[in-house]
Parts: sequence; structure tokens; C-alpha cells
Amino acid sequence: MKLTLRRKIVGGFGLLLVLIALLGWVTLSLFGSLRGVQRRIFEDAIPGLVTVDEIVRAYTAESAAVRGYLINGQADLLDEYHSEVAQAQLWQTRGDHLFASGDEQDLLHQLILAGTNFESLIDDRVIPLVNRGNRTQAFRVLGDDGSPLIARISTLGGLLREAQDREVAQTEADVRSHNNQTLLILGVVLAGALGVGIVVAFVLPRRLVSNIDTLVEAARGIERGDFDQPIDIESGDEIEELGHRFREMQSGLKRLQQLALQDRELEIAASVQRNLLQRTLPETAEVRLRPLQRQANLVGGDWYDVDLEGQILTVVVGDSSGKGIAAALMATVALSALRAERGMGAGPTRVIERANRALLDATDADSFTTAIYSTLDLTNGEVRWLNMGHPAPFLLRGSATRSDPAGGFFLEGPRNRALGWFEEPGLVPAVTRLEAGDRLILYTDGFLEAKSPEGEVFGEHRFADSALTIAAAGNEDLPGELVRAVETFAAGKLDDDLTMLVIEFLGTGRRAVHTTPGDERWHSKR
Repeated sequence: MKLTLRRKIVGGFGLLLVLIALLGWVTLSLFGSLRGVQRRIFEDAIPGLVTVDEIVRAYTAESAAVRGYLINGQADLLDEYHSEVAQAQLWQTRGDHLFASGDEQDLLHQLILAGTNFESLIDDRVIPLVNRGNRTQAFRVLGDDGSPLIARISTLGGLLREAQDREVAQTEADVRSHNNQTLLILGVVLAGALGVGIVVAFVLPRRLVSNIDTLVEAARGIERGDFDQPIDIESGDEIEELGHRFREMQSGLKRLQQLALQDRELEIAASVQRNLLQRTLPETAEVRLRPLQRQANLVGGDWYDVDLEGQILTVVVGDSSGKGIAAALMATVALSALRAERGMGAGPTRVIERANRALLDATDADSFTTAIYSTLDLTNGEVRWLNMGHPAPFLLRGSATRSDPAGGFFLEGPRNRALGWFEEPGLVPAVTRLEAGDRLILYTDGFLEAKSPEGEVFGEHRFADSALTIAAAGNEDLPGELVRAVETFAAGKLDDDLTMLVIEFLGTGRRAVHTTPGDERWHSKR
């Protein structure tokens, strides 16, 4: 009996459906067993590894917190220690439920015992010694008795990890065995399905099938995050149009992925920069500080730092070249070097030298950072500063009025080289003395270089005019009003960061002698 084409197609598809159903049944059966094996990994072995790591991490973090507390005495580090103690107890409780074998239980109990002994050492000996003011003895006890316990904790943690690794390795071997069985059976079933599919494919548009397969592979590639999957379809029909749309979708998704990564990097950099910049300012009866920072982008190169040590107030304002993450990284290097060196008791010259060396080592030859490093003696109002290629500070006298230009002027002291360019940037200081009511303005070049829609720069003369006008009007928000003046001039289009720190000297209770060198009208002689 001759089979009609319709019967051949129906019979072929029917047999193909039977084979597909068989394939599905075999696949479900085998994958069911695979899930059981995988469950052993995800519910026992891997959580066990995580638990061991968290227990060891908690004890290590306890040690680090206590050492930090011994070094700087910050109470929040002691709170962190107690928090890590609670975390260690939580993970130990989980470990009791996860580790079933006798060896694992024994190792876990030894680990818990070592950790308990370490915490007892801290609570019973180290912290009481600190409370009695004997930090040196506390360090010795922590080093002599605590370090061996931490080392034992790490060793026991390593043994537990090895036990869990063996469990994972055995489970992986089981998975490979099941995978081999699955591939063998699937291969047999697929061979039968392929034979029927080849017969059916001869009576179907093979080109259509090929094009559809190409689109399917592209879709799978997109699911995996692969947006470069080739799509070459030239059928002259809707499938070709669909392939073209797929390519456009791949390009769009790739651009979106890159933008998302860039946005995330910028958010991280902005968070780091915000954390580095000083959030609180020291308060004294002699000085009032008014900071302002307006960034053109999420991150930028402008920065400032304030420190009070005894009767010496240190104020630094800096500006790193470039924009975006590169400028933010330079600002981070400069600020970190300044704080580190100042924290070791170095003077301004040494601090600037080390910051210059750090920038030379960490940045390329075209990068630089300008800065004003100033110190104010609160006992007599004397200000000393190093100008490292930065715009000159502007001084507003307490009696400044709009009709008295001499009441405000740029302090045109020695101008040294910018940081990060030369081995010897020059370290010539400048000095002046503030009287009660005087305001010293430190700022970045974004104020001076702002441009109007016609291309004219704001410049020093407009800066001085604006500062005198605002001072004469008695407005307390000098930084905010200066920013508004610049924004108005630039019609709201500012491409550079704006950073300003106003130091208002309130006086010392004694009449200070004014010895400002080179007093002049506000306009610049540069």
C-alpha cells in the first residue's frame, strides 16, 4: 500500500512526537535523580562551607575589631566586636544542624571551644586591662595568648573546609556519573528523533528551519548575556526582517549593559568620594566654617579637608585635573596622602611633599592637582598657607562694604607648582593675620572659569565684586550666594565643579595686630 504524502507527514510527525514524549519522560526521570544529588550540594555541603567560612570570619573580625580598639580606642570598634560575637554564635548554632558526621561534629566543637576561649580572653583579660589604662599589657596578652587561638581557629576551619570539600567532590562525582548516563540515554533517544526529523525535514522548508534555529540561538545567547551572537539571514521575507530586528535589539541591549555598568561604577566612586570628604567640621569659639560643594557630575576632582589640633586649624582645598572617575581617583590619592601624613604629626611642608610624591607615583604625566594648604593659629589669627598652583585666596575684611573695594582683595602670595607634575614643586609659604570679623575664602577655579552664553568668563573681578556686594548686604550664606551669582552669569550651564570653604575669624578676645603683607585692592595683578 502506498503512503500518501499527508500520511507520511502525519506518520513522521506522530513518530517524532512519540520519541519526543519518550525523551521528555527519560529526561524528567534522570533530572529528578540529578536534583536529588544537587540537593545534597546546595542544602548540605555548600551551606556547610559557608558556615565554616562565616565562623572563622567572625572570629577573625573579632580579633581585628579588638586590635583596632586597642590602637585608637574608638567605642564603635568595641560594639563591632560584640556584634561579631553574636554572629559567631549564630553561625555555630547553624553548624550544629549541618554537620552530621562524628568527625565534622568533633572539629566543629573544637573550633567553637577555641573561639570561646578567645572571647573569654578578650572579655576577661584584654578589655579589663584597657579599661585600667594598660593598653601595652593588653596588646601583649592579645599577641601572646590571642594569636595562637586565632591560628588554631583558622587551622580547624581549614580542616572543616577540607571535610566539606571531600563531600562536594563526592557529590560532584555522583553528578558526573548521572550526567554520563543522561547523555547516553539522551543520545540514543535523540538519534531516533534525528532520523525521523531528517525525513520530515526534506518535505519542510529547510531554509526556514535553519533561519529559525539561528534566531533561537541568538535568543539563547541574549539570555546568557552574549550580545554578539551572529545573525546572518538573507531570505528576503519576514524572517530576514526579524533577524535585522534581533541585531538591533542585541546592539541596544549591549549599550544598555555598558551604560548600567558605567552608572554602577560612578555610583560606587561617588559613594567612596562622599565617605572620604569630611562630613562634620570642628567647632571653635574663634572660627566659623562654611563649606560648599557643587559637583557637575556624580564624581569630580574638587575636595576639601579640615582638621583641628590644639589651637591650630588646618584647612585644605584642592582641585584635581580632568573630570569624572579619573579626577575623583586623583582627589582620593591626594586627600589620603594628606591625611595619612598629617596623622603622623608632619608639618605642612612635609605633608605637601608626601602628597606630591604620592601623585607622581599614582598618576600619569598629564595629571595634576592644585591645592591651598593653610593653617590658622587661633590664638593670634595668623594664617600661613602653601599655594600649589591654586587660585589665590580672597580676604573679606570685617568692615568690607561695596563702596570700599579695599575691604576685600586677593592674597597674592607666592605661587608654587601644582602637585603631581614636578619632583620639586616649590614650597614657599605665605602669611597674613586675620582680625575679628574677617572672612578668608578658599575656592576652586570653577568659580573663575564659568562662562556666559557669549563665552565670557566670570573671572576674578566679577568674583571680587560679587563677594563685596554679598558682604555689604549682610548675607550670612556667602558661599551659596556666590554660587547663585555664578549660575546666573552662566545661565545655569556649569561644566565644572564648584567648591568653597569660608573661614570666618571671630577673634581671640584680644585686639590682633594686622600684618597682612602686600595689602591691595581686590583686583588681581596676575
